[in-house]
Amino acid sequence: MIEDMRGPDPALREAYLAAEYVVPLGGRLCRFRAGAVAPEPLASWLREHGPAGWLSAFNPGSRRLPILENLRRHQRLWERLRDLGVAASLGYAVDPAGEWPDETGFLVPGIGLPQLNRLALDFGQAAVLWLQPASATRLLFCQPDGPCDAEAVGERPAP
Repeated sequence: MIEDMRGPDPALREAYLAAEYVVPLGGRLCRFRAGAVAPEPLASWLREHGPAGWLSAFNPGSRRLPILENLRRHQRLWERLRDLGVAASLGYAVDPAGEWPDETGFLVPGIGLPQLNRLALDFGQAAVLWLQPASATRLLFCQPDGPCDAEAVGERPAP
């Protein structure tokens, strides 16, 4: 379930929600979206590997950068993930309206929300996706004072 958010720009929120995220799994391109349960084979992959985060280093702060700068940032993020010892599957995000260029990103199993939030902030990202088995993919806006804001989109925690 997607709920109203406080804070983030509504247009930015809508762009993230409209985007299609693509990752190769099991010899197929698997497409998923924020707010929807992951389809097969991603659903099976999540049952096997547990929760995963999606993040990118492209276009920090939703500011378009030249492709070579984005690719340098992407390489630095890959190196950080490798140095942290976490696995990552390369994928990309597509804007169906064609207003934004495709952005490469990573599906990262086994990363916790605090670490995902910190990496996203280190690379200037406003938001990440959080995927869990049998749950809707959550769009989480990152905050400097702690993990991603889990109340932004998805289930609200109990008071």
